[in-house]
Amino acid sequence: MPKPTKGVSRLLLTLLSLILLVGVMLAVYSGSIPEKYDLEPGDASTIDIFAPRSIRDKTETDLRAAQAAAEVPDVMLRSEQIATKVKADAALFFSIILEVREKSQSSSPGQGIWPSEPGESPESPATKPALPTLAETADLVALKINQQMGLVVSQSDALSYASFEDDRFNSIQGHVITLTNLIMAETVDSAKLKNVLAQKIENLEMSLTYNKEDSGIIERTLGLVLKPNVVFDSVATENARQAVYNRIQNNPVMIERGSRIVSMGDIITDETYALLADLSLIDDGGFDFGYFSGIALLLVLLLSVSVFYIRHYERQNIYTISDYFALVLSVMIPILASVYLAREAPLSPPVYFAAVLITVYYGLRTAIVLSFAVAAAILPMTGFNPIFLLVAMGGCLVAALFTRGIIRKDNYAFIIIMTAGANILLTFSFGLIQKESWTDMSINCGIAALSGALSVIAAIGVMPVFEMLFNTVSPFRLIELSQPGHPLLRRLFVEAPGSSQHSMMVANLADAAAVAIGANALLARVGSYYHDVGKLENPLMFTENQEGENPHDFMSPEKSAEMILDHPDAGVRVGRRYRLPAQILRIIHEHHGTTSQAYFYHKALKDAEQGLRDQPDPNDFKYRCPIPTSRESAIVMLADSVEAAMKSTGTNRLEDAEKLIRKIIKTKSEQDQLIGSRLSYYDVEQIIQAFLQVYSGHFHERVRYPDDHPVRESAE
Repeated sequence: MPKPTKGVSRLLLTLLSLILLVGVMLAVYSGSIPEKYDLEPGDASTIDIFAPRSIRDKTETDLRAAQAAAEVPDVMLRSEQIATKVKADAALFFSIILEVREKSQSSSPGQGIWPSEPGESPESPATKPALPTLAETADLVALKINQQMGLVVSQSDALSYASFEDDRFNSIQGHVITLTNLIMAETVDSAKLKNVLAQKIENLEMSLTYNKEDSGIIERTLGLVLKPNVVFDSVATENARQAVYNRIQNNPVMIERGSRIVSMGDIITDETYALLADLSLIDDGGFDFGYFSGIALLLVLLLSVSVFYIRHYERQNIYTISDYFALVLSVMIPILASVYLAREAPLSPPVYFAAVLITVYYGLRTAIVLSFAVAAAILPMTGFNPIFLLVAMGGCLVAALFTRGIIRKDNYAFIIIMTAGANILLTFSFGLIQKESWTDMSINCGIAALSGALSVIAAIGVMPVFEMLFNTVSPFRLIELSQPGHPLLRRLFVEAPGSSQHSMMVANLADAAAVAIGANALLARVGSYYHDVGKLENPLMFTENQEGENPHDFMSPEKSAEMILDHPDAGVRVGRRYRLPAQILRIIHEHHGTTSQAYFYHKALKDAEQGLRDQPDPNDFKYRCPIPTSRESAIVMLADSVEAAMKSTGTNRLEDAEKLIRKIIKTKSEQDQLIGSRLSYYDVEQIIQAFLQVYSGHFHERVRYPDDHPVRESAE
C-alpha cells in the first residue's frame, strides 16, 4: 500500500520542489526575456524593432518637461516699498512745479526768480532781470523736474503747468495723486500698468465736465510718475518651474507595448540606443541578474504559498509520490507551452489546462489555488499584461467550477463551451473598458476563446496518459471501474457472490452518504465495490460466501482471526495486480482501520475460561491497518460496518435500524477511527440520515399478489 504524505521522504519532496522551482525559473526567464540585437549608435537597423512592453520615453518626457518649465512666466511679487516711492514721486513732482509757479508769480522788476550771475550784486539795478516769461517758467519747471527726479517733461506740458490757473492746476494735481494711489494699491507689472492706466484715463474722461483736454496731461504725467510695483522672486519662479517639470515627469510619455521604435533602415541614435537598452533589447553578452532575481523571488513566493496550502489543506488528496509528480506535470505543461505562445499572443497561454486536470484529480479548491499561481507565474512572459491575468483567473475559475459540477455526467463538451465563452466575455469587457478598436477586440476574443477551448481539450486528452503513468483516478477511470464487466468485479461476483452482494449494498449506502455531505460520491461508490476484494484469496473464510460447514469450526481463534484480519492487506495486493488507483487502494486498506475482530476474541476468551488455552492477547485480534484518512474512506468504513451488522442481526424495522446505526458509529468514534477523516458532527448526522433513507426503501413491504393463475386471468 502506498504510504501517506507524512511517510513520504522529505528529501524526495524537497528535491521535487527544487526541480520544479528551477525548471519554472528557467522557463519563465527564457520566455520573458525579449530577443536582443547587436546594435551600436550609428548603426543602421536591418529589421523593425517593437517594444516588448510598455516603457517610459525618457527623452521625449524630459524634452516636454523642459519646454513646459521654460514657458512658466517669472513670478513677480508686489513691493510696498516701490509703491510708496511712486506715491512720493507723484507728490514731489507737483511740489516742484508748485514751487516754480510760486516764485514766478511773486517775482517783480526788482526781484526775479533767476539766480544772480557770479560777481554781480542782486541789489544792483543794472543786473535785475525782467519778469520771467511763461516760456522761461516752463523751461525752469522742466529743468527742476529733470534735475531732481530725472524725468523729462515735454515743453508743452511744462508750459501748461506754468500757465494753468491755480484751480485748474490743483484739480490736475488732485486727479494725478488720487489715480496714483489707486493704481499703486494694486499689484501691477509693466503690461498691467498700461492696461490699468488706460482704463483709469477712460473713466476720467467720462467723468470730467470741464477741461476734458486735461485728461491728456494727466495721462502723460502718470506715465512719467508711475512704475510697476512688483519685484522678481527668483525662488518662487524656480519653484513654479520645478513644479511644472515634475508634473510632466510624473505623467511621462509612454511607448506602448507593440509600438514600433525602430524601423528597418533607421540609424540608431544615442537616444534610441538608450531606449533599446532600457527595454533590454541590446545584446551586451551579459546575464540580467536583476531581472532574474525578480523572477526568482516571484516564483519562490508562489511555490511557498502552493506548498503551504497543500501541506495544510490537501494532505489527504495528494497522497503519494505519484500524486506529486502528476501535480507537478499539470503545472509545468502550461508554463512550458507559454514560453513559446505568450511572446506572440499574451492571451494564448493554456493555463486552463491546469485548472481542469487539477480539479479532476485533486479537487476544486486545489485547482483554483494552483491555477491562479500558474497564471501569476506566466504573467512575466506576457510582458506583465494585466488583461491576461484577469482573463486567465476568470477562465480558470469557470473551468474548475464546471469541471467539478459535471463530473458525474461526464459531459466535457460543456466545459469546453463554458470556458471559451467566459474568456470571450471577459476579453470583450476589458476591451470596451480600454476603448480598444473593434478589430483588436475581435482578435483578442478569438485568441482567448481558442486558448480556453484547446486547453480543456488537451486536458481531457491527457487524462488516460496520466492514469497510465501515475495510476491516478479520474471520472473516466471511476466510471470504467464501476462497470460490472470489469475483470475484478466479475471475479468477485463469481468467486465470492456473497461478498459481491454485500459490496453492492455498501455502495448504495456510501453513495447516499457522500451525496449528503458533499463528498466524492463516485469515488465512495467505486471504493465500496472493491473494498472486500481481498476476500478473493480465501472467499470461503467469510460467512456470506459459505455454504454448508464453516471452516472456522476446525480452526483456532487466532488462526481464524489471522485469516479474517488479512483481507485488507490482501485486497491491496489484489488491487495492485489489477492496477487499481491509489485512492481505491486506500479505501480498501483503511475500511477496517484498527478495530478488533470481536467474535474470535470472545471465542478465545471463552476457551481460556474453560482452561483450554492461555489468556489471549487482544492485539492478536486487531486489524493492523491505517484509520480512514479521507471522508470517502470513513464513509465506506461506516457503511460496511452498518451493512454487516444489519445482516447479522436481521434487523428489519427502521427504528431498530437507527439505534443500531447510531451504536455502530458511536463505537467507531470512541475507538478513534474517525479522527483522521475530517468528518464533523454535522457530517456524521447527515450520514446517519442517509443510511436510514436507504434502509427505509429496503424495508418497504411489497404487496402480496395472489396465485399466478388468477393474475393471468385478470390480465386477459
